[in-house]
Amino acid sequence: MSFCAFFFSLTNQVSIEASSDDNNSINYVHLKNTSNNLSTIYSTSYQNKIYNQIAKLKKYKNYTIEHPLLITNPYGTNTTSVYMYFKTSDELQATYTIHCEGYNDFSRTLNNNTLSGYTTNHEYLLVGAIPGQINTITVTLTNKQGNPVDTLSWSYNAPSLQGGDQYLTVDCDDANTSSLSNGLYTVLGNDVTEDSEEQAYMRLYDNDGILRSEIPIISYRSHRILFEDNTMYFSISSTKIVGMNQTGYISRIYDTGNYKLHHDYIFDDNNNLLVLASKKNAKTSEDKIIMIEKDSGNITELVDLIDLLPNYYSTTSMPDVEEDLDWMHINSLALVDKTSLIISSRETSTIIKLDNIYSNPSIDYMIGSDHFWKESGYDSLLLNKTSDFSMQAGQHCVTYVEDNSLHRGQYYLYLYNNNLAVSTTRPDYDWKNDSNYSNAYYSLKKGTSYYYKYLVDENTRTVELVSSIPVAYSGYVSSVQELDGNVIIDSGIAMSWSEYSQDGTLLKSFKTTGGKFVYRVFKYDYLDYWFQ
Repeated sequence: MSFCAFFFSLTNQVSIEASSDDNNSINYVHLKNTSNNLSTIYSTSYQNKIYNQIAKLKKYKNYTIEHPLLITNPYGTNTTSVYMYFKTSDELQATYTIHCEGYNDFSRTLNNNTLSGYTTNHEYLLVGAIPGQINTITVTLTNKQGNPVDTLSWSYNAPSLQGGDQYLTVDCDDANTSSLSNGLYTVLGNDVTEDSEEQAYMRLYDNDGILRSEIPIISYRSHRILFEDNTMYFSISSTKIVGMNQTGYISRIYDTGNYKLHHDYIFDDNNNLLVLASKKNAKTSEDKIIMIEKDSGNITELVDLIDLLPNYYSTTSMPDVEEDLDWMHINSLALVDKTSLIISSRETSTIIKLDNIYSNPSIDYMIGSDHFWKESGYDSLLLNKTSDFSMQAGQHCVTYVEDNSLHRGQYYLYLYNNNLAVSTTRPDYDWKNDSNYSNAYYSLKKGTSYYYKYLVDENTRTVELVSSIPVAYSGYVSSVQELDGNVIIDSGIAMSWSEYSQDGTLLKSFKTTGGKFVYRVFKYDYLDYWFQ
């Protein structure tokens, strides 16, 4: 194709727009024939169309730091972001700062996917702009001696949030942020049910409670983010998980086939996706685990809990108001030693370790009430408590932690103990008279939830409560995360999350509005992704 023909083809696809309406404006490229429909946006054909447009633009001219290629949210996957591309003759490192009047500055070093941290090829997604405001973005280039060699500053009128301006900030106290862990609090899920077609969002907040990124998804919620090879993976509906590279391009789309995902997914040792699932049109729900192969996308059902707990299954019944039997309600996954899983069952207030998940799944042990499991004959699988403590009830987010100071066969499990002892599929069971629960609650109205940390010893078949932190009550949902020596705890129904030191000292609390709950809050530093 001749240059003239190439230029004509290119100008039919793009136009030029000002980044703001003040004197510090710069030219942005505006892509034509884009879509606001998320079902279209999260499709391979649409993503490849945008990707190819940008690839042509990159070849069109020699972009420099003085005259870079800039595009607002090119792939439709990060509302206030700015795509930036340019080249330099020397290997340099790029940092940037976003300044907006009335807000603290947001500064990061940009990830250029090199071991040295320096490159001549600069392609980034700048996140952190305050929506609906004039932001000043300053990009600085530094050489290997640590000296700044060039800079570019411009103003950017960032678009408003798609999900509503009420999410721009969250209420928080004035505590010093220096003791907080690094990263962005990533709010996952806000009162959107599995079958809802309502658009949903991931929202990323800094330590001051300021929103720095909004990632729209088709529906339902994202349950966690998985990172691998400069790509982050997250669910965008009850039937799809995507991989998004650091520029916002959706490089992979996985479909769950005859299943719907719920609550959690993780990578296995080969980076295949292990997904909690319900089979479509089945009589039961939230009781299966599937594997989606990373390369092929092929789906294999690994675990059907009816096969592992048939006697208990026969004791359950479906509530009149429900359409399927949610008899186990599995809500978290943790991989152990390549072929084992630890899962959390809210409906039975039990933590279960599964072995041989790829060939012949079996139950290794359970952590729960011996009185509850005695009737169906599975009480022999329970670990013994080393002391008298109130067991977890209706727990979520059970996480496996290895520790080099422990003996072989020992490890920690930490979890959000909702502390709600209820089982709607076992209405006959009297939780109030179960001696394993001395401190539990039996309704959603009021109570206290906890961060729990257990020491599990498989050698002696025991479990010990080694740490607990009382938190705002949330009978359902919620999450916990240990990070950089701190503990981040989301009390979902209370619409709040907090960061604590390991000894339980409250460092800072955040509270949001809208919806009925916050499903999970995990903090990610996004290093080796957007930042370095």
